[in-house]
Amino acid sequence: MKKRILFFTFLFISFSFFGQDNLSQNPASLRWSQIKTPHFRLIFPTQISSTVLRSANVLEKVYTPVSKSLGHEPRNISVIFQNQTTESNGFVSLLPRRTEFFTTSPQDYSLLGNNNWLDLLSVHEFRHIVQNDKALVGASKLFYNIFGNNGLAALTSLTVPNWFWEGDAVGIESSLTTSGRGRIPTFDMALRTQLLTKGTYSYSKAVCRSYKDFIPNHYVSGYFMTTYLKNKYGEKAWDNILKNTYEFPFYPFSFSNNIKKTTGLKTEALYRNAFDDISDKWKNQIAEIKETSVKYLKTKNNRYFSNYEFPQILPDGRILALKSGLSDIQQLVILDSLQQEQKVLELGILNESGTLSAVGSKVVWSEFNYDARWGQRDFSVIKMYDFDSKKVKSVTHKSKFTSPSLSPDTKRIVALENSSEGKTSLVILNSENGLEEKRFKNEKNAFYIHPRWSEDSLIYAVKLSDGLKTIVEINSQTGVERELFSPVNENIAYPVRKGDYILFNSGISGIDNIYAVNLKTNQRFQVTNRKFGAFNPSFSNDGKTLYFNDFSIKGHQIVSMPFVPQSFLPFDELLYKPVKYFGEMVLQEAGENLLKDIPTTNFEVKPYRKANIFNVYSWGLVLNSSDANTLNFGVSSKDLLSTTSISGGYTYNANENRGQYYTNISYQGWYPTLNFSYTNGQRQAEFYSDKQSPLDSLLSDRWNQQQIVLGVGLPLNLTRSKFLRSLNVGVNFANTKVSGYDLKVRTPTLRFDGDLNSMIYTLNYVSQLKMATRDIAPRFAQFVNIYYRNLPFESDVNGGIMSCQAGFYFPGMLPHHSLKVQAAFQHQDGFKTITGSPNDNLYLFSSPVFFPRGNTYRAFENLVTASIEYRLPLFEPDFSIGRLLYIKRIKANFFGDFAKGSTFYNWTELKDGKQVMFIRSNIGNYTSLGIDLTAQFHIMRFSQQFEAGFRTIYLPNIGQYLFQPLILNIGF
Repeated sequence: MKKRILFFTFLFISFSFFGQDNLSQNPASLRWSQIKTPHFRLIFPTQISSTVLRSANVLEKVYTPVSKSLGHEPRNISVIFQNQTTESNGFVSLLPRRTEFFTTSPQDYSLLGNNNWLDLLSVHEFRHIVQNDKALVGASKLFYNIFGNNGLAALTSLTVPNWFWEGDAVGIESSLTTSGRGRIPTFDMALRTQLLTKGTYSYSKAVCRSYKDFIPNHYVSGYFMTTYLKNKYGEKAWDNILKNTYEFPFYPFSFSNNIKKTTGLKTEALYRNAFDDISDKWKNQIAEIKETSVKYLKTKNNRYFSNYEFPQILPDGRILALKSGLSDIQQLVILDSLQQEQKVLELGILNESGTLSAVGSKVVWSEFNYDARWGQRDFSVIKMYDFDSKKVKSVTHKSKFTSPSLSPDTKRIVALENSSEGKTSLVILNSENGLEEKRFKNEKNAFYIHPRWSEDSLIYAVKLSDGLKTIVEINSQTGVERELFSPVNENIAYPVRKGDYILFNSGISGIDNIYAVNLKTNQRFQVTNRKFGAFNPSFSNDGKTLYFNDFSIKGHQIVSMPFVPQSFLPFDELLYKPVKYFGEMVLQEAGENLLKDIPTTNFEVKPYRKANIFNVYSWGLVLNSSDANTLNFGVSSKDLLSTTSISGGYTYNANENRGQYYTNISYQGWYPTLNFSYTNGQRQAEFYSDKQSPLDSLLSDRWNQQQIVLGVGLPLNLTRSKFLRSLNVGVNFANTKVSGYDLKVRTPTLRFDGDLNSMIYTLNYVSQLKMATRDIAPRFAQFVNIYYRNLPFESDVNGGIMSCQAGFYFPGMLPHHSLKVQAAFQHQDGFKTITGSPNDNLYLFSSPVFFPRGNTYRAFENLVTASIEYRLPLFEPDFSIGRLLYIKRIKANFFGDFAKGSTFYNWTELKDGKQVMFIRSNIGNYTSLGIDLTAQFHIMRFSQQFEAGFRTIYLPNIGQYLFQPLILNIGF
């Protein structure tokens, strides 16, 4: 019997609204205020009003200078200040249009430099706002008028490469402040090492990156490309290129073609010229360097880029270090001059404070912990590992500490606390219970970096205030603080005392090296002289050997050299001539140190009401990325605090040739999320039936449908370690009203006129080990999905479904291989009847469990499925086909799927005067074996990565082969 069915399940619920975005919110109890300036609306927690008032003046100060070279002053915009997180970040978004500043300053001195953190964000992120608004010209503006911010975001990201966005912004921060990333040698160290060691990679590889070679990110390459063009072709060059690109962007390589119109260079030639130019400068810089001789510690035979950082000396003389790289997640390892490296433990989500502290048998560091519900609130807790007990413990809980350092007796920890009020404090904690023992005064709210104990229980730290740094000595008992030298505009970090000397990192010469100050004479010396970068000094137990991490083309490596103060190099600041690639821009833009003088306008602070939930950011035609067969025409709204998402309009289904009006509302400002959906319109279906005539007949019908879905959800983040864990629970009610359905015959997924009232219950749990860059899939992971749907209310049909699906990931036979095993059980209600045939009122709900690939899904009363997959990388070609295609990696996935379904009908009949029960069974077995061959690639050098290939399936039950195209990821 041949049957072909074309249908769309008329009740559309994807795990009951978990298909909606889970937004990130702050705690519901947080009070908000706002400041309105001529060009900005600043929205912030009330407790940081004084901090934001300063930022309001800074933003107004930078408004015109940061806009100048792009020839466009943007529209007013909202700035959201997030103070519940301990992350240091900032971003600009068009969905909806806003910028967000995370107020916690970073301990990463290669990012912060000597800047005030919020000042740096103001310059960098506002440049992105200017870049985005620059697109509101010509055809791009028309595109925005039709599609709203969704369309503008898609157009700008696909038309202009990401290296321009970030490179240009880094250039602006470097030219308008005294310490942007273009002035910090650590920022370009990896690229400098690559160019002087291996040479220049192809443009495609530099832009799209690689799985086998470490490629500096687009911030670095973009900085040198955008700066070279400004230096060579004038400050208005990018203004002209962007204007011409956005006037008509709808043809391939429009950005590159407009670069050529302005400079005569294709993008590839611009890239090559920029890198040749900076390479020549760097070659001259190191030409006279006589490198300090070092000895490398033995490590694992790493095939790929690997970092070993922050050497710490253990009591037995071995070296503890933090390892990370393309093949490894962050972990602690022990190195020995004679033996192979030993892995101690893998770390959680590390708060990368640029330090590690080990004393005796203990080591401490800081990790992120997350609030279970509120995505904008997280914590930075201190973790400790004891080598004797081989156990990890959390010293603090729900805290905001970073950069912890153990005292010589291991009984105390000094750390920096970043409060939600914007205050920073050095705090001494009890290392056993995390209780606060002492808090040092910080009346001017200076920023401290990398506090470290000395052997005599003094504390040394870098102190940043008003754009200048010094090293301070703090008496841990009295709190008395002493500056070792006058504050300077120099990016120094990681102070460590040994005897009469304080050693520290500095990039004053244009190459990071280790320097020293004599505590008795205040005389300064250069300790190391390495070509690419030397960092983070540590000393052997006898004090005769200096250890540090030295950068090379293979990554940071731990090296040693004799610690002999008599052989220190003399220090003369005038002899250092760092490469100032940003120099021309300082003249082109507004001049160095734009924020030397900040206005003090006292803007009015007013309450901000979270009831401002309506904020339309997109309108018109919208393609649904999750379903290529639908086209939406409507509006989308999301409030600035990400509590309420609203959309409404008209959706057209191309398969059915019918449309519906829709409204979706999700409120996520409370602990449970509340979700509402309403649709109203026509549906259509066609299918073949053998019940109308001896020949199969094509049946078709249209009907009207109204549907309401009400749901409550609870999305929880349970991450507390190296495993990323989440739990989502949902309860939903769905009501569907059908009218105008005239067919007397139907499939089990369609129905007659009437009502269908159902409840849907879902539970989804995931636990996944962090992944390294080269990992195909998690080395360890577990997931469980439970789905239950029933008809507890009066309905015109019968049915129900319950399923449980679970899976596990394990390491494969070789690194980065992955084994996945999963299984599922499903039960559908409503099959049993008294007639021995399926119930005409049975409604078969869509199945949430997987079914063997290549087989058409069949509904059974009971269904058991299982699958096994083995995934592996085959090779990484880093191969370009001109401008059109760049292939990074070829992968394979071998799989076997199995399913067994069974349905038992029972009924009774009168036979020979007795009631006799009859049972009829329907059992199906399904198997598929196959292989997926896919490539991860970039089209036309877009930064978004795609994955596609083909699937070969063998169906043993019928001896048939199938070949299918396969698209796994479209990069968005």
